[in-house]
Amino acid sequence: MTLTRICASLLLVFSFAVSAGAIEMRGELVLNKGPLLEFDNYHREPVCESLLDFHKGKDQPNFFNYRHNNCQGRFTFTLRGDPGSTVTLFGNVDYRKERGFLIVKKLDDQEIWVREIESLPPNRWVSIEGQPGYGSYQVYYSAAPQFSQNIASVKWGTWWTQENPVGGIQ
Repeated sequence: MTLTRICASLLLVFSFAVSAGAIEMRGELVLNKGPLLEFDNYHREPVCESLLDFHKGKDQPNFFNYRHNNCQGRFTFTLRGDPGSTVTLFGNVDYRKERGFLIVKKLDDQEIWVREIESLPPNRWVSIEGQPGYGSYQVYYSAAPQFSQNIASVKWGTWWTQENPVGGIQ
């Protein structure tokens, strides 16, 4: 087996284990801050990886009090809750939109897992079909450079007034 396949297999197993740990958390939204590259954990002390747990309806204007807030890493996340549950992740503190944002609306009662934020089409609503074990959802991604590394605030519910959230209120 090649080194690439071994690394890919280990990354898949690690990602699955992190997701299983997130399920045990009590909050509906769990952000996982992981290393930028899979081999980063072996070269850095301390390890900059943590789970941030958010309860539905409790907005978070910044992550200043969270462990590893200043560590460089990339976020993925899981979201649980009822169909229609909506949350926005902002690339800046205080729900400011200039560094991008991602709106997620659940379409069913299954947990969703968003891993590759930057691969989402920008500036339009997109429906994502459920995968085995995970539910369907709609997203609106206002792209910004390194958005998945810069997520800094969370707002629940609908905060925009137009179909195009870029023109909506802040």
